[in-house]
Amino acid sequence: MDVKEIVEKYLEENGFDGLFYPGECACRCGDLAPCDHILLECEPGYLDRDTTGEFDFVISSKKPKV
Repeated sequence: MDVKEIVEKYLEENGFDGLFYPGECACRCGDLAPCDHILLECEPGYLDRDTTGEFDFVISSKKPKV
């Protein structure tokens, strides 16, 4: 296992949908770190829809309300 696989396993086992770097970027489990690096500032988060229409999705620290 490499670090990326370990991080993805942790995220999935703890109910997170991916990682985000506040104000910069986000990535989902299944396509984790397409930039080929995980920064120390990346945080686990939850998938939500982007209300601005700018992105396909957002990952944030708050669980979306259902």
